Amino acid sequence: MSLFSLSWFKSQNQKKKEELELEAVELQVQILRNKKEQLKNSPIKYIGEPIDEEKTPSKPYKKVKLVNNVLTIVLNDGDTLTKTEASMEDFQAVRNAQSESELFTIATPEPLLLKQREIEEEIKKAEQINSFAENLKDHPDFVQEDGSVFLVGKNGEKIPRSIPALLVEKFASLLYPTNNEDTKEEYEALKKFWLKCCLNPNAQSAEDLYAFLSHHQFKIDRHGNFYAYRRVVSKQGGNRELVDFVSNTYNKVKAVWKKNPEKYEVFQNTDGTYTFYKTKETDAIYPGTWIGNLKDLYLDLPNMQKKMFTSARTGKEDYRVGEVISMPRYEGDDNNQFTCSRGFHAASKAYDYSGFGDTPILVIINPMDVLAVPVGEVGKLRTCRWFFAMTLPEDEKYILDDEEFNTLELGDIFEEKCQTDLTNYVANSFAEEVKRHTFTLPSISAKNINNIVASLEEMSATLSKRIVDLDELQVDELVD
Repeated sequence: MSLFSLSWFKSQNQKKKEELELEAVELQVQILRNKKEQLKNSPIKYIGEPIDEEKTPSKPYKKVKLVNNVLTIVLNDGDTLTKTEASMEDFQAVRNAQSESELFTIATPEPLLLKQREIEEEIKKAEQINSFAENLKDHPDFVQEDGSVFLVGKNGEKIPRSIPALLVEKFASLLYPTNNEDTKEEYEALKKFWLKCCLNPNAQSAEDLYAFLSHHQFKIDRHGNFYAYRRVVSKQGGNRELVDFVSNTYNKVKAVWKKNPEKYEVFQNTDGTYTFYKTKETDAIYPGTWIGNLKDLYLDLPNMQKKMFTSARTGKEDYRVGEVISMPRYEGDDNNQFTCSRGFHAASKAYDYSGFGDTPILVIINPMDVLAVPVGEVGKLRTCRWFFAMTLPEDEKYILDDEEFNTLELGDIFEEKCQTDLTNYVANSFAEEVKRHTFTLPSISAKNINNIVASLEEMSATLSKRIVDLDELQVDELVD
């Protein structure tokens, strides 16, 4: 076996899951038996009046007439609605109307109706924000001003970029009515995500990003970074089999098993294929040739490759698994009106990438690096930096669809690279945006940037203390 499939990784935990499921079924059966005994001698009682299905509501008008393209509607209270340039379709719509609100809609001229709908939509959005904001008003992480919600940074200072309504709703849903460990993890991840959005100098990209990710079901890890697909072109040279094996095994051990890859060793079999074993504290004789520790090999992946992967567009790039690929931000196009332009592209499964290379891959993107979320594009965005996380087998090219591939457990290496000299990186990104004039920079000062960076660093330190080594859970020593 040269590459262990996602299904194989999932099957290793199946026995334990089946045991737990069996216990749950037995408990459920006992509960049902108890309920059956309780109901055996209890008559079923129906509460409420029977529905008169023949009773129909009265018409919402007294009379209606259409004369010379003028529609006149006399309401039940005597008021009159009039519409000029009306049609027979309008007349029939009135005859079929079930409420006065429908009549007002029919009688309102189209331009005025569109404007009215826009106003109603704005009111609806404001009401939604107020409703969700109400749940957050007493939470120390948020502050509300002028109908908008803001995140609070490390020093208790407001971060001056309002949170989009959809993200306010998500925060509220994660905090209330429950706040268990599962939702707490996701909540902390989303906080880091929005902090990084605030470090994106393109305010429009920050505003659009969460709705885009939510609509296309992108996944966000505990560092606030998100995962996407793209394709690359493979070239001859290097040990492709080992690169694929290490990148796949490393990420599946973390995402599916939630284990530490440092606890596993990679070996080469006599037939040239690769396998891995759980590291033993005592000396043991393993079959095959020892290649190295799984984590160490993953960290060393960039050194194992030389022009092994490139882009379909130019064929000149040298993309390496385990490496950050970047470009100066100002060289990319941040205009969201252009669907295909300068920058690195990544996408959801909704975008057809089949013609852009022979190898599907999984990438990680920091929200602060997103250049644009193009209007009208189907699942694709542009960024100035991304991390080549792993190659994907063709039958696993949409690996993010699998719920057991948990990205919350991934991304440590990329995050460590992102944290390096973060303040200067962000300051340079904002400075680079001044070189273009496609939008007005938001009021994020150097003080605000330092506050956000300090908040991210504090959250990262807390997270590292909270991570539990799950390797104490039972896993077979031999995973051949």
